[in-house]
Amino acid sequence: MRLRFLLILAPALAGAAHAAEPATSDEAMVKLCQGELDDQLFSGGPRGESFVTAQKIERGSDRVVVRLDVASGEGRRVSGSCIFRDGKLFDVK
Repeated sequence: MRLRFLLILAPALAGAAHAAEPATSDEAMVKLCQGELDDQLFSGGPRGESFVTAQKIERGSDRVVVRLDVASGEGRRVSGSCIFRDGKLFDVK
């Protein structure tokens, strides 16, 4: 019984540990931001395919702001900004 519980719990813990790692490249930050904006784009429903239509990365002394326009194959669109501090996602607007 305990082994079964650990086998179920282990992948969830591994995913959480991976999510906490800092994004080390522009590409990684854009991908993470797109994933966050996909939640808004698909309103919690089934996710379809999405793609970035515009992106801008602004670097400050203590943060990086990634601004994206994201669209779905069905024509839905969403725009937003993701703020990263020390390579970790801090806020989504």
